[in-house]
Amino acid sequence: MKLIDRYIAFRFISRLIWSVIAAIVVFIVLDMVEMLGKFIDADVPASVVFQFYYLYIPYIAYLILPVATLLATMFTIGSLTISNELVAMHASGISFYRSMGWLLLLAVLIAAITFLFGETIVPEANKQRLEIYRYDLKKIPRESRASQGHIYVQIDEDTQLSIDRFNPISCEAFGLQIVDVDKGRLKGRVDAEKMIWRDSAWHLQGAVRREFNEQGDVTWLTGYNLSEVIKIGLKPDQMEKVQIKPEEMNYIELRNYIKKQKSIGANIVQWKVDLLFKVSMPVATVVIVLFGAPIASIRRRSGMVLGFGMALFICFIYFGFIQVGKVLGYKAVLDPFVSAWAGNIFFGLIGLTILFKWARG
Repeated sequence: MKLIDRYIAFRFISRLIWSVIAAIVVFIVLDMVEMLGKFIDADVPASVVFQFYYLYIPYIAYLILPVATLLATMFTIGSLTISNELVAMHASGISFYRSMGWLLLLAVLIAAITFLFGETIVPEANKQRLEIYRYDLKKIPRESRASQGHIYVQIDEDTQLSIDRFNPISCEAFGLQIVDVDKGRLKGRVDAEKMIWRDSAWHLQGAVRREFNEQGDVTWLTGYNLSEVIKIGLKPDQMEKVQIKPEEMNYIELRNYIKKQKSIGANIVQWKVDLLFKVSMPVATVVIVLFGAPIASIRRRSGMVLGFGMALFICFIYFGFIQVGKVLGYKAVLDPFVSAWAGNIFFGLIGLTILFKWARG
């Protein structure tokens, strides 16, 4: 790496760090304006609020890295253009492709780090943060928890309910298992196809009960109805909040969860979109450099103010395009792969076209 390459890399990395820090601060301040009243109403201690936002930082950094990369690219290339350093590089035989090459290499490295970061630190931090949201802010009983799509509810000291899948729209739960334990011995077990919320109570459908005596003999009770016995303590809206979310799982966990949901006939379209976005989002950092650098290389008399405004405008268009694709994927209007990758492919092709045209000019 020559001196000029180190110079460009240093300017890019320093601006990236400041962009990430600034974006995190703005994000947290705006979120606190909305959430602080809710924390006060729920009487959440200040130490827990601090922990909540401390655990929020990895996810915020993961989300805004593409935006921060674009800002760093625009400011790096833009400042080189305004100070005529880019012209001097070209005059000394250093092509625009060479300058772009190091930025793209750094962007690929950032994409790889983003993916690994999103597979290791982010899911665990999100899990802990959402536990604070569920149990300290929303006051959902801590005996209720979620693990890779399942919902577990401690009905009482000796009875536990597990649910494979919950549909918040129809207020139906599927794949239920209720286990009764007496002094460490399995006393009874109920398996039900469905549980539905009706008349302010949970009703079982397709339930079968097995009772076990001390000798290990089993008594089967088919068509069993426990609608008047089950006192879960969670309403449908609370049941939805306790479900595990995609951002709490890494790629492998989410993929395995999708396989399991598919095996029981669940609708997995939204989960497949989220799975594909776990790969397409880090790649966005490369696409955004490819798209933003040629635009920033245009000489602008208005300086960095116009560059900042242009960067925000590009972010708005780019990520607006991606979010529209994501929603269309959720609604099954677009194929999950198309919804996750259309933005990267479309803007990547535009970036390549602009790059070749302006670099030659």
